[in-house]
Amino acid sequence: MKKFTALLLYCCLFQPIQAQTFNPLLATMLQDTLNTYVGQISNIKGMEASVYIPGQGFWTGVTGNSYTGQSITPDMRMGIASNSKLFVATVMLMLDEENLLSLDDQLNEWLPTYANINPNITIRQLLNHTSGVADPFFAPPWMDTIIANPTRVFTPEEVMGWVGAPLFAPETNWGYSNTNYVLAGMVAQSATGSHISQLIRNRILTPLNMDSTFYDVEEPENGILAHRWWNGADYNDTSRVGLNTAAGCAGALFSTSREMAQWYNALFSGQLISQSSLNEMTTFVSTGNSAYQYGLGLSRETTQGKTYWGHGGTTWGYRSKMIQDTCLGVSVCGLTNSYPSGMEAVTFLLYRVVKNHIPGCAGVLSGLSTVCSGTNNVTYSVPSIPNATSYSWTLPSGVTGTSSTNTISVNFGAAATSGNIVVRGVNTYGPGGYAQLYVTVNPTPAPAIAQNGVTGSFANVCANQTYTYSTPAITGSTYNWTVTGGTIISGQGTNTITVQWNNDTAGTVQVQQSIP
Repeated sequence: MKKFTALLLYCCLFQPIQAQTFNPLLATMLQDTLNTYVGQISNIKGMEASVYIPGQGFWTGVTGNSYTGQSITPDMRMGIASNSKLFVATVMLMLDEENLLSLDDQLNEWLPTYANINPNITIRQLLNHTSGVADPFFAPPWMDTIIANPTRVFTPEEVMGWVGAPLFAPETNWGYSNTNYVLAGMVAQSATGSHISQLIRNRILTPLNMDSTFYDVEEPENGILAHRWWNGADYNDTSRVGLNTAAGCAGALFSTSREMAQWYNALFSGQLISQSSLNEMTTFVSTGNSAYQYGLGLSRETTQGKTYWGHGGTTWGYRSKMIQDTCLGVSVCGLTNSYPSGMEAVTFLLYRVVKNHIPGCAGVLSGLSTVCSGTNNVTYSVPSIPNATSYSWTLPSGVTGTSSTNTISVNFGAAATSGNIVVRGVNTYGPGGYAQLYVTVNPTPAPAIAQNGVTGSFANVCANQTYTYSTPAITGSTYNWTVTGGTIISGQGTNTITVQWNNDTAGTVQVQQSIP
C-alpha cells in the first residue's frame, strides 16, 4: 500500500469578479418565476436561488420560510448534499496535477483491503461511478442505524464495513454510489496526510473567499442555517452528526446559492485547475440514459432540448440543483430547505428564463492574434449573435476603438498591451453571449537594411553603379523607400529595391515599414 504525506504551501492568485450591474428587467422576471413556481409546489418550504451571468454579475432571490415567522434570507446556509462531490473531484484533479497521485492509481496503492471492494478499482472509476461499489446509504439496515444514532460520529472505515456485494465489475457498467466519494476522500487523506475537509478549505474555499461555505461537523457552522424540513416536520433540532460523518465528503458541505454560483463560475472559467484537468472532469460516460451522462463529480444533462452541465443533491431536509451553460458561461443554483423534487424544475425554469432572453451563444471572434504596437485600423468581427440588438466591446489597455456592431476597427497604440478582445451581444435584458480572442502585442521592430545582401555599415558606393537594398519581409507589410543621391530603379513598395547612384559625394537610403 503506497503512502505519501506532504506538507504543501498552496498559494494562488484569483481574479475577483469586477462590480457589475445585473439587468433589472431580468432580475424582476427571475424573482417572479421563483415566486410563482415555488408557490405552486406546496411542499417547498423555502428556496434561495442565484444566477451568475458574465458581464452582468449575480442575481439572488429568495421565497418562502425557514420556519413560521422567519423568511428565508439570501445569507442562510443550506446543505448542498451531493453537490459536495464536485469539490472532491476538483481536489483529486489538483493532486493529480501535482503528481501526488494519479487518477489511474488503484485503491490498493493507497488503502487497505475492504470486503466487497475490489482493490483494483481506480480513482477515476470512483469519481465517475463506474467502480461497481455498492451504496449502503440507499438500503436498510444502515440508514436505520444512522437514523437511530443521529449524534454518533461514524468513521469512513466503519462505513466500509456496511458495503454490500459489488454491483458489477469495474468499468463494465455505471451505478451511482456515495461510497465512491467516501473512498476518494480516504485516498486524498492517505496521499496528503490531510482530511478532505482541510484540502477543500485550503485549495478551494479560502482562495475563492467562499466564507459562507463549510464542511459540516469537521468545521463549525459559519452563519445561520435554514431550518430543514422532512415530510412536513421541522428537523432543525435533530443532530446532523451521524448522517454527515457517515456520508462524509459525498454530501457534507453547506453553502449559499450565491457562493455555489460563484464556485461554478470560478471552476469552469479556469481559475482552479488546468484545461487538461477540466477535460478529464468533463469526459462523460454513459449511464444508460441518453439525457444524462456522468463525468467526475459532474453530470451532463438535457432537459427540453437544452443541454448543460450540473448536479443534483438530496439529503434529509435539503435539496440542491446546479446548472452550468457551457456556451454562455451562465451558472444557476437552487437550494431548498425541504425535500421536494419539484425544486429541480424551478431551478431549470430560472435557467430557461435567462437562456430565452439574453443574447445567445457567440461564434468565433476573427482577426489578427499577433500585432505590433503602432498598428492601426485592424478589423475584428464576430458572426451575428442571436437576440442581440447591440454589441459591447472590451479592449486591452492601450488599444482604442468603438463600435456597437459585430465589427470593430481598432488601433494599437505605442503603449498597447497584450490581452483579450471581448465582444458581447446586448439587448433589453443586458449582455449575454460573448466571444473573445487573445491578442499578443509585440514591440514594433526597427527595420534593418542590407546592401547587396550584407547588413551593417556600408559607407562606400561607386558612382553610376547600381546596388540592391533590402529589409526583412513581414507578411502584409508595406514599404516606402526614400533615397537621396541616387534613383530607385525598381522595387518601391516592396522589401527590396535597386538604386542607381549618381555622381553626388553622399547619399542616404531610408525605409518606412508599415506592419499590419
